[in-house]
Amino acid sequence: MSFKKTNLCFGNWKLNKSPLEAEAFFNDFKKQVDANDLEHFCIFPTPVLSQKTSESNINWGGQNCFYETKGAFTGETSASTLKEMGAKYCLVGHSERRQIFNETDQDLNKKVKTVLENEMTPVFCIGETDQERESNKTFDVLNQQLEIGLDGVDFSKIIIAYEPVWAIGTGKTATPELAAEVHDWLRERALSSPLLYGGSVKPANAADLYKNENINGFLIGGASLKVEDFVSIYKQTKKSEG
Repeated sequence: MSFKKTNLCFGNWKLNKSPLEAEAFFNDFKKQVDANDLEHFCIFPTPVLSQKTSESNINWGGQNCFYETKGAFTGETSASTLKEMGAKYCLVGHSERRQIFNETDQDLNKKVKTVLENEMTPVFCIGETDQERESNKTFDVLNQQLEIGLDGVDFSKIIIAYEPVWAIGTGKTATPELAAEVHDWLRERALSSPLLYGGSVKPANAADLYKNENINGFLIGGASLKVEDFVSIYKQTKKSEG
């Protein structure tokens, strides 16, 4: 089953760009896109959230939030704060959060529900490691992440991003065939969710990846830090729609 193409190209800046660097990015960005084209999305690090983006035609979100709205949780960011500042999205379950910060599927389930309660859209990340893929456990891993992380969640209200861990920041990219295999599998389980692909997406490979009917857009890491690369990838998805 296919899903209507959506041109969802999210840029995940991770721990990059200061507010001044972000301002320079947006100034350059505005010169390269149609002022009436609102289908651009960035996921910002917390210190950059105060940077005004309304004039840049950017729909934005946070990279993380805590599952409690307020309390004695030093260093955390609440979903309600993101919402009040104008966020429309929040990334949940990125592999770096899972691996470096030891976030469990149960933690992520609470975060997804908190994001939804605050009327934002969770961008829920799933993916397997190189070892798990070599052991033929890809679909077992993804299935567990979906079943626990999205337990009790309406799939029509979320976006799912498949990011094979072995392809994030490594320069390795899933072949169009491999990405299609996983996205076709995902479509059978998430009939109403837009599906993104992430993992070393670049201008050189975006068009081939996007040809699959069940890849509805991208979660872009390093390439989203360069205006030219980010815009190039987005324009390729627009062109592919014809």
